[in-house]
Amino acid sequence: MQLLSMYLSYLVSSVLLPGVGAGAAASDESARPWEQYVLSPSTRNPAPVAVHSIVGDASVKECKLTHVLRMRAGSRVSMDFGVEVGGHVSFNLQTDSEAPLSLAFSESPSFVRNISDDTGSVYTMDWDQALEVTVDLDDTGSAFYQTPPERFRGGFRFLTFNALADITVFNITCQIGFAPNMPDLRAGNGYFYTADADQEALNRIWHAAAYTIQTNMAATNTGRYLPQVRPGWAYNATLGVVSPVLVDGAKRDRAIWPGDLGIIGPVAMLAYGAYGREALENSLETLFYYQNASTGMLPFAGPATGSFRSGAQSDTYHAWGLISVYDYTMYSGNTEWLAKHWPNVTRAVEFIIDHLDPRVGLHNQTHQNDWARQGTGGYNSALNALDYHVLVSMASLSRNDSQASLWRSAAARLKAQYNTLLWDDEAGLYRDNTETTLHAQDGNSLALLYNLTQTPSQATAISAGLERNWNDIGPVTPELPDTISPFISGLELLAHLHGAREPERALSLLHRLWGFLLDGSPDTMTGSTFVEGITANGSLYYRSEAGYKYDAAYTSLSHGWSAGPAMALVTGVLGFRITGLGGVAWELSPQLGGLRSARAGFETGLGWFEAEVEVVEDGEMRISLESPQGTRGTVLVPRGYGKVLLNGTVHEGVRIIQVGHD
Repeated sequence: MQLLSMYLSYLVSSVLLPGVGAGAAASDESARPWEQYVLSPSTRNPAPVAVHSIVGDASVKECKLTHVLRMRAGSRVSMDFGVEVGGHVSFNLQTDSEAPLSLAFSESPSFVRNISDDTGSVYTMDWDQALEVTVDLDDTGSAFYQTPPERFRGGFRFLTFNALADITVFNITCQIGFAPNMPDLRAGNGYFYTADADQEALNRIWHAAAYTIQTNMAATNTGRYLPQVRPGWAYNATLGVVSPVLVDGAKRDRAIWPGDLGIIGPVAMLAYGAYGREALENSLETLFYYQNASTGMLPFAGPATGSFRSGAQSDTYHAWGLISVYDYTMYSGNTEWLAKHWPNVTRAVEFIIDHLDPRVGLHNQTHQNDWARQGTGGYNSALNALDYHVLVSMASLSRNDSQASLWRSAAARLKAQYNTLLWDDEAGLYRDNTETTLHAQDGNSLALLYNLTQTPSQATAISAGLERNWNDIGPVTPELPDTISPFISGLELLAHLHGAREPERALSLLHRLWGFLLDGSPDTMTGSTFVEGITANGSLYYRSEAGYKYDAAYTSLSHGWSAGPAMALVTGVLGFRITGLGGVAWELSPQLGGLRSARAGFETGLGWFEAEVEVVEDGEMRISLESPQGTRGTVLVPRGYGKVLLNGTVHEGVRIIQVGHD
């Protein structure tokens, strides 16, 4: 036990004296109150914070900065890191056996057991099993162990030690593998905050969404190896052409999916500034690298997937890829990058133009892979809404007037035909396609979000119609029965704000679904990140009949496409969003939905943006703004406020205030 005694002596001698540094921390928290909600570890080598459970003859002693596990053969101890982590585990041990342990990893408290969560889906929920530990002992029976490179574990909160021999374990840490471009994991400066005491959940939800994205910023050598290892796992495949990239999930799939980037990309840039922009740019570089040279089509998924290997294609994910190009360009202002890739963009947009039926004006969905929904094909409402947004957005970036005019004309015809062929006036919703009576959540949310509606009454009707799908914990999507999708519900959340300007409904949805995902099921969720999807009753049996084989242990509990609230609270509720490249133009259009205060800050390629909106009293609002030199913006005063104090200047009886820097 000599090594253990020496290690504990070192810990005691290196603990800071009480009070050292405490004043600065308290001061920072007072000045920046949102920092108390940041979930990113303060070190890239965090230790467990608590014992989750003990089974059999074992004990755990907390000694300053470490836990010491003393275990008899046949016992089990599960340690809790407090939040989702991921990477390589290491620890010291003392034992008489060279094969003394096995390790099991779990995101969910409901799957803390002697085997790991699954990274491959099987009915028996036992794909991964446990990782057997073998060591070379020194003369004292001591060893240091770290998981092998290929046994990288992308996402877990709980680490279980299964004792195969009598053993003592201490100095347990996880070497964080996500966000490799961030030496300081807490360096992301984006934030959202409300001082409303009864709305504190919004602060925690925003920062959980941001942390979900951070766990999905992956090194390119940590993809899921194919063919998959079984039993066990191997995460040493190449994810992209440059590191890091944005992947869909921490545990799995750990791959670039263009549809997911529609949420992950903007949130990464809002929350993590230059770090997020780098990861999104690298992801787009990968999509362009694998773009089909003859058709212009972007890949359905990144290279570390079975879908990529099989050559699967997707019309919707092709459009999502282009939307991410637009999002990146708007936040970065990187026109040199856009110019370099404009031939790629042009080929990709022309793919859409070429697939618009000349008789109908809509895109007939022939490449039907999508986010797992049923009933794809035909003149699909979601696909055509995505195509419309691509055409309008890319036309705004084009420097070729003829090209831009062609794309805008195609978009205008698409929108007109969309409303002629898909609008169901009786239901107040768009049909999923021309051959069905189904009113899909994705198609209606995207149509509302991307301005396919022609009248305010349509927007109002769609917002109300979408609410009819809600149960007590969220929207049950018609296009995938018994499913609540935080991805599609995130698009709905944005649609209520940007398309219908229904902030009360949006906040109700946000609390209902993401409040449940964060706090409503503590025996199931991580409490720090957002799950891939759930069933209508809140269980983890997501997509059981749609490829996941009733394997709840396969469902990802840190999935970036579920981070929609981070966008919604900044760009929708506070209403602070970029309208020109890099933020050269911006808009502040608050719709607080009953909140008394909201503030947020984020960084673009041009610099720092920050806004705070407070309701001083009925009819009076105080606004503080900061934006970079050389930018200009518009403040849209909400109805009901006759007096606005903007950066100390009083404005009365105005609806629009222009703000600019020379």
